[in-house]
Amino acid sequence: MDEGFKGITLTELAAEKVHGMLAKRGTPNAAVRLGVTSSGCSGLSYKLEYADQLEESDKVFEQHGVRLVIDEKSLLTMDGTQMDFETKQFKSGFKFTNPKMKEECGCGESFKV
Repeated sequence: MDEGFKGITLTELAAEKVHGMLAKRGTPNAAVRLGVTSSGCSGLSYKLEYADQLEESDKVFEQHGVRLVIDEKSLLTMDGTQMDFETKQFKSGFKFTNPKMKEECGCGESFKV
């Protein structure tokens, strides 16, 4: 990987939530795949899924005992992003702070870089 990449960071709270999800699923040693997909009113949305198998081009980042997997194409959009977990009154979930984001839609579900 290019040394100019910063990678993806994971807060301790997000790691706790991911550990819980993996344990509940019965695959505590699996990885979590992060990526972006075309959708939403602003063009891109984050996707988060289990990664039982790794692809040859995947980049792996490990923090707080959690392995995050991201494909090279998504890494171009997400490099430097921090994944956190937040709890609000009516909505809880993973939150991504992406330094490359230029715009976010009003509902917060999609973004532009």
